[in-house]
Amino acid sequence: MIPAALALQLAKTASQAISNRQRKQKNKVNRQKANAQVPPNNKPKVPKKLGRQSTIAREPFLMALSDPFAPSSLGCKVPDPFPFPTQAYHLHQTTVLGTSGADTTGSALFLPGPCLSMIDTHHTTNVALNSVLSTAMGRYSAVASQINNGYFGATTSTGINGVFETFRLVSWGLKISNLQPELSATGRLIIAFIPIGDTTPAYNDLQNSSLLASSMIPITGIPSNVLDSANVLQLPTAIEFSVGDFLHGDIELSGMYTNSAFWTFKASIAGGTLANNTVTGDESVEATSTGTFVTAGYKDLTRMVGGVAIHLYYEGIPVTTSAFQVESIYHLEGTPVISSSASGLPIPSNVCKPYTGSTTEVEKGMTAVNSIEKVVKFVARGAEFLNKNQKTLKSIGQAMGY
Repeated sequence: MIPAALALQLAKTASQAISNRQRKQKNKVNRQKANAQVPPNNKPKVPKKLGRQSTIAREPFLMALSDPFAPSSLGCKVPDPFPFPTQAYHLHQTTVLGTSGADTTGSALFLPGPCLSMIDTHHTTNVALNSVLSTAMGRYSAVASQINNGYFGATTSTGINGVFETFRLVSWGLKISNLQPELSATGRLIIAFIPIGDTTPAYNDLQNSSLLASSMIPITGIPSNVLDSANVLQLPTAIEFSVGDFLHGDIELSGMYTNSAFWTFKASIAGGTLANNTVTGDESVEATSTGTFVTAGYKDLTRMVGGVAIHLYYEGIPVTTSAFQVESIYHLEGTPVISSSASGLPIPSNVCKPYTGSTTEVEKGMTAVNSIEKVVKFVARGAEFLNKNQKTLKSIGQAMGY
């Protein structure tokens, strides 16, 4: 016979086991009910492909705008709402700015256009002085005493017309480096960004007319003698650097833009002809004294509305000194030229892949360069460039068999 105390203990243990099983079962049922009432994921699933095409189109464009010197920016194009294939080219050149004579100052205006790319504003103020000491760009006049001698183009009408029927500038930029010895480098540099209107002189005007210092006022609205002074520091976009700042590295400037109209396609011809030895264009020049016609031409080759010029003014530089090296790059795309030769010319068989995207993609791209902080940056020489572009340089090396 089981003692009463032991029987009581066994009964209590059995009761607790049954109670635990019932509690676990009840909890399990409650969890199942809760899971049935609340969906596992109440957020709608977004297809992975949604917006993917626009992102792919925008990424190279963003890179081209914010980092035009990156190897991955070569071949960049503007996203379009229609898949129209174009060919991509670029212009990559170097200009040396400095002082001439007994002067210690200088200035130059860089423009977002392949045919009107730079103006020596120091020379337009005084033709006896020059800020541009050497450049790969072409001058509009070889006569040193003419103001046209201070106007430059990264290429010519013939150069554009030789590869494009219609074209547009995708992006551009400048890279400025110091050329003075580090231990004796002196002076300061003022950089300013200036919006451009649609009153830039036509290509034929620059080629066939004698310019005055006032001829550049329509481009930025600012007289050349004001640009050729420290007064440019009053511009809201002006920033100042000492030459000593360049000892830490180069300064890279990306182009800025005020309107998406900048990326409309432009004709590659300088002017048109009509019957009876007449010419046509959307701009003409006539003599003020006699009203005699001088020249006419289209503005597309020099049209930069929606773009922003980059102005450089420097002072405190030793006389007759090469002060700065300015590296410029222009990325172009356009419709290829069709051969009219009887025998024909070879043309590419592989059509370049277009960047397809809505017009909003272009406007979104502009936000990548919509402030001074985004378009002005120090770039360390050599090592940083290699570190930033390892993947691109590796792919280039593999393509070349290295």
